[in-house]
Amino acid sequence: MSNLSAKQKMLAALKQTEGYNTFTTKQAQRRFGITNVSARIEELRKEGNVIYTNTKTVDGQKVSFYRLGTPTKALVKAALKSGYSLAA
Repeated sequence: MSNLSAKQKMLAALKQTEGYNTFTTKQAQRRFGITNVSARIEELRKEGNVIYTNTKTVDGQKVSFYRLGTPTKALVKAALKSGYSLAA
């Protein structure tokens, strides 16, 4: 997996079927060496990957977790209208 780009490593981590397949911004920065995690997530979304952002409050601070999901019909319609590609 060392020859993969940081973005490809992020996607591989999200696609895992065992263990943790979510991560926070801080975890992604440390794990994948990415400064601007949200930009890489946006690139993955534009490539047709459905990545959800869930926010939880941990120790009084809001923390965002990224996870891979299945698109709803409404999401597909909105993505197509916005110019996103749904091709894998």
